[in-house]
Amino acid sequence: MTRLLVFAVAIVALVSQEAPQEQTLTGCLRTGGAANVFLLRGAAADQNAETPSGTAVARAEDYLLVAIPADAALNERVNHRIAVTGVVSDPGAPPPPPAGANAAEKALKKLSVKSVREVAANCAAGR
Repeated sequence: MTRLLVFAVAIVALVSQEAPQEQTLTGCLRTGGAANVFLLRGAAADQNAETPSGTAVARAEDYLLVAIPADAALNERVNHRIAVTGVVSDPGAPPPPPAGANAAEKALKKLSVKSVREVAANCAAGR
């Protein structure tokens, strides 16, 4: 009986967990320690995007970009201010960091990229 109760509580906890919410963060695109590693530096919630309640970024942070779609063309946007829509996850959570990411990059929160929009041709503009 006790095992059944514990099992039921575990199922309820799993079902009640919400799926991660997409959000849009705007910051400066920088390269990381390897050619395929990209960072969104000084990123904050996009003021023009609707962000689910309670998920807005309170202050500027740096993010490791992961699960980058092939059509994102990030190499062409390095040192540009961009808006990235995706799902934020903690450093140890999936998906894995890109091959070549160094320890400091792996310690950053990750942003799984769904879409990218250029905001300005340089990082100083559009703040």
